[in-house]
Amino acid sequence: MKAEEKDQEKYQEELEKTSNEVGGVNEYRDIISRVIHEGEEIFKIKNRAIALSAVIAGLEIGFSYMLLCALHHVLKGKVEENTIFKLFSFVYPVGFILVILGKSALFTEQTSVLALPVLNGQRSVKELLRIWGLVIVGNVVGGILFTLFIGFLAPHLDLFTPETMITIGSHVLHHENWVIFLSAIVAGWLMGLLNWLLNSTKNSLTRIFLIFMITAVIGFGGFHHSIVGNIEVFGAYVLSDSIGLGDYLWFLVLALLGNSIGGAVVVGLFKYRIFESNYSKEN
Repeated sequence: MKAEEKDQEKYQEELEKTSNEVGGVNEYRDIISRVIHEGEEIFKIKNRAIALSAVIAGLEIGFSYMLLCALHHVLKGKVEENTIFKLFSFVYPVGFILVILGKSALFTEQTSVLALPVLNGQRSVKELLRIWGLVIVGNVVGGILFTLFIGFLAPHLDLFTPETMITIGSHVLHHENWVIFLSAIVAGWLMGLLNWLLNSTKNSLTRIFLIFMITAVIGFGGFHHSIVGNIEVFGAYVLSDSIGLGDYLWFLVLALLGNSIGGAVVVGLFKYRIFESNYSKEN
């Protein structure tokens, strides 16, 4: 057991050295070294700290929701409904910029990051599920708290009305189950790709642009992001008689599962297999 721990410590030192050396270099092997190192650092964080960071992320991502509702409230009756939903892409990235640059624990942003140390044999699936569970619960709780807070405050500031929250939540839910699931896979895929791209640069402006670009695609396409979707659907569930607890929970299951597959499998597994195949050929 001690020998395994020493081997892992040695491996971590090598990863950290590689991560520090690459700086702005963006070669494939360098990027994956950074991503694995980032994932390992997350695994070292204590449960309480991860849970708190996840709650904060759930709260911060709520600012995207607030702006979506405010934009819909301002444009309703002046612009066609479908056009309003497409214009969401301009404000959708705000919460993501706050969360990602602030280093809070957002589930979809960390799915592929945390999966790589498992694929690399340094961490177990049990450890992965433990952190995923903490982050998901924290994100959902934070999102619920933000929904209740902004839902109470917004009408007094004329930001938006309860009817706005119902409209947006109903729009997210109106698709068939298989559409939500596949849409969530695409959203998870894009978020996993975003993390990969962010590890190719350390320039702050470039990172902001990348976050904006990828999350704007999610917003424009209406792809289902589990954590933002949690806020959208929960807000409608609280205020609408036509949306039940079962509808809310089932949406959450579909979106979380889809995001997990998109981030961990499509990005994490495929990217790692490409690296592994190339690395084995070099040796």
